Amino acid sequence: MPVKVRLMNEEKDETTKDVDDLDLVYLEKMKESGIDEELLEQFKELSIELNQQR
Repeated sequence: MPVKVRLMNEEKDETTKDVDDLDLVYLEKMKESGIDEELLEQFKELSIELNQQR
């Protein structure tokens, strides 16, 4: 496993553990800007669902 992937997986918390790297960046930016936790969870769920459909 590449080091980058391994580090990214270790850095992910419960909110971001199943999210791909690009969506992780979006989630982190939204957290920094103060987006509500419920909206972050909705974004995470949509992201995971879309990635499963690919």
